[in-house]
Order: sequence, then structure tokens, then C-alpha cells
Amino acid sequence: MTSRMTTTGIVITQGDTLNIPLKFALNQGSNKVPVDLTNAVLRMQVRSTADGQPLIKKEVSEHTYPDQGITVLQLTPEDTNIPVGTYYTDIEIQFIDGQKFTVYPPKAGCKAYFKVTDQFTKGD
Repeated sequence: MTSRMTTTGIVITQGDTLNIPLKFALNQGSNKVPVDLTNAVLRMQVRSTADGQPLIKKEVSEHTYPDQGITVLQLTPEDTNIPVGTYYTDIEIQFIDGQKFTVYPPKAGCKAYFKVTDQFTKGD
């Protein structure tokens, strides 16, 4: 389990699984109020260039605890079995009313990297 996610990027070993738990909440005063994810769609894409074809394309519409704002985006071994290299990624959420927000990377104007490292143990 050497995969990791930081505020600027994701590093994963080629062919590994990565579960990305996400919790959505709004600040209301000193309280955090969960965002209802019912009917929301979470999307992630990984590309070699901004306008290139996606190497990884994930959508999550069934959330772990939608009323509590909790979901998990899972990358499977099939998803991450792409050539070793450094790519670009982001994650966005779209709500049923059409609102769409980029939630990763967490700062506007930043690019997040998706780095795939060598896998040495093969299942063949």
C-alpha cells in the first residue's frame, strides 16, 4: 500500500488499487454541515495532456453515505495498469441541479499530477 494522495498529486504503483475516501461538508459558522450527495456524480479523469484522451475515466453515482456527504472513488488494478509516467488529473462533482465543482486539486488554478511507478511483482 505505497499509493498516496497529497494536495498536489497522486502516486500509485502500476496495477495497484487505490481507494480515495471523500467527505463533502459546508462550513456554517463553527459547524460543518454534510453535503447531500444523493443523485450527485463524482468524476475523475487522468490524461497525458490537458486535451488528450483520458487514460483513466471514473464516475461514481452510488455513494457510501450520501446523506452524510461520504463517498469513495476506487481505482482498480485495471484502471491503474497504464504506462509508467506522470499525468494530469482532477476530480469534480456535479449535482442534480447542474452545479459542478472541481474538488481536486483543492486550489483553483493548480494542476494535480498522477504518477504511476514501476510494478516489479507480476501476476503471470
